[in-house]
This record gives sequence, structure tokens and C-alpha cells, in this order.
Amino acid sequence: MKFHIKKQAWTLQEKFTVQDEGGTPVFEIKGKFFHIGDNLVVHDLGSHEEVAHIKQKVVALTPHYEIYHKGKQWVGLHEKLFHFSGERFKIKQENGEFMHIAGNLWEWNFSVNNERGDLLMQVGQNISLFNNSYGIEVAQGVDVPLVIALTIAFEMICSHQAKKEDAS
Repeated sequence: MKFHIKKQAWTLQEKFTVQDEGGTPVFEIKGKFFHIGDNLVVHDLGSHEEVAHIKQKVVALTPHYEIYHKGKQWVGLHEKLFHFSGERFKIKQENGEFMHIAGNLWEWNFSVNNERGDLLMQVGQNISLFNNSYGIEVAQGVDVPLVIALTIAFEMICSHQAKKEDAS
């Protein structure tokens, strides 16, 4: 399955949609007003249910996000403080398993694999059919709301990093 997200849509407005490969909106992401740190809710437009909640931990040395499903933490994601070699991010699922990023997150050309090396998703600007968007190709059997929420958390990290670099 393929999905498309407009780049940096969440920074421009408090609500945006994720489209399927045919261009049909399938998920709506809404920001919560009057909050400290990023706080977004992912709704399935078909079922009208909340399928994920993305929260930024504000008191942290590096970007740290938690993704919740039905009130329980699903995934924790943070940038490692020291990453001399190897991976820059740590992604841990509530079941204790880790996910791994390969490729270049900053250029929107990366994949995420589980501990066994199985491909979970591929993200890239070249996957999207739409201008100023990136595509997410989700492997069969992978929980789509989790992958969408994880990708949005990555975009928030990249956006915050770009703002830091612009300020210095």
C-alpha cells in the first residue's frame, strides 16, 4: 500500500490529510491547541476512530516522541545523544522489539526494518505521485496507522532540526 503526505503540512496548519495512492484522503491528522511540544492525533477517515496519538516529550536532551494507540504507548522514538557510528535514532516498540532506519532521513529517502531485517516501510519523495509530497510504501501485514504516525514523528524531528540550523 502507498500513501502520500504533503511535506511539512503539519507546520502550516493544525489539520492535514494523508492520501492513498489514488489521491483519496484516508487519515486526518489534527494538532491539539494550547499544548507544549508537538501533540497530534491521527484519525481514520473511514471509521472516524482515533488510531494513533503522537506526543513530544519536551523535557529531553534530544528529540523524543511517543506514539500511543488506544491509550497505551505503542512506540518510543528518540535521537541518540551520541551516535559516532551506527544508527542515529532508537525506535522501541512496546513489545520490546526495535526498529531500524536505513538510508537518509534528512533527504526523505529511507526505510524502516524490524529486528529480523524485514522491511516495514520505504519512504521517499520519488515514491509520491504528488508535488511537494513524499510517499510511504507500507509492507503487507504492517500496521498502517503506526507507520503513518512514525513517519509524521520523523518529519517533526527533521523540521525542528532545520529550524535550529536556520537560527544558528
